[in-house]
Amino acid sequence: MTSSMEDYFRTALSKELAVAPPEREHEHLSSTSRLLEKQREVTEAESLLTNQKEEFKLKMQSLKMRREKLNSKEHELRESLANFEKYINELDSKKMRALKRAHDERELASVKQKDIERLQAEIDELRRKREELTTRNAKYGEHSKYLEKTVELADEFQEIRELIDRYTTLYTNKESLLEIQTQREEQLEMLRRKRDAFMQKTSNEILTLNNRIGDLQHHLEQAEIDARRAENDWIFIQSTAAEKTLLLGNVILAVRNLYHLVLRQQKVDKDESQDIIDPVKRVRQQLEKVEMFIHDFTAITHEMKRGDQAKARMS
Repeated sequence: MTSSMEDYFRTALSKELAVAPPEREHEHLSSTSRLLEKQREVTEAESLLTNQKEEFKLKMQSLKMRREKLNSKEHELRESLANFEKYINELDSKKMRALKRAHDERELASVKQKDIERLQAEIDELRRKREELTTRNAKYGEHSKYLEKTVELADEFQEIRELIDRYTTLYTNKESLLEIQTQREEQLEMLRRKRDAFMQKTSNEILTLNNRIGDLQHHLEQAEIDARRAENDWIFIQSTAAEKTLLLGNVILAVRNLYHLVLRQQKVDKDESQDIIDPVKRVRQQLEKVEMFIHDFTAITHEMKRGDQAKARMS
């Protein structure tokens, strides 16, 4: 702001000092006069500058006051705007509450309307039942007179209620007996089904057992035939056992003699076949030794014959 004031005063002073050039008539004035004139002009300029400063100061104060008023108005406007926004927000909140209240009231009205419709339907149903009962009462009026006459004629009952209770009791007993009869019939039907199933199962088992008996009878006959055949074979074996035993003993003795001849021929002192417990394996080993000896002996004999024949051809 100081720089602006200096610029303002400099501009104003320049305007005041920018006077027209002195006329010819002042040229003859002395320098003292010119100096006094210049001092006068400076004094006037300073006075003018002072006046302008005061005027500028007043203007600045006026501007300051206007700015303060503007700031105050701006603050008031801001407060008014804030209050207005607050008021708008309150209005929105009230509007939302009013809308919610209206919505709740509409839902409540809908519920009430449904209740009214339901109650109206119940009223209509009750009216229909009342009309139905009225019609039934009118219809059964003659029955009521008949019951009254029955009570008057019967010594067992004093009131119509007793007659109705007796009828109700008999009807209940009848329903109970019918229910028991139904249960007994169902149980009887269940027993019949069980009996039929048991008879069918027993029949199937009897048929299966008969088939099994037939198969066993066939096996028995075949077993008897096999037994007779085995018995005949056993008799034949017993009759030929002695001969076969004697023949087997002779074969074993002959094999052992041949085996010992082979051992003596091979000059072997130890009989390895004696270590074998099983007689069949022992005889088989002895026969193998004899067979090997005969095979070797036959090969040697053939070789000697071929040598003798070759010598005879050469001579």
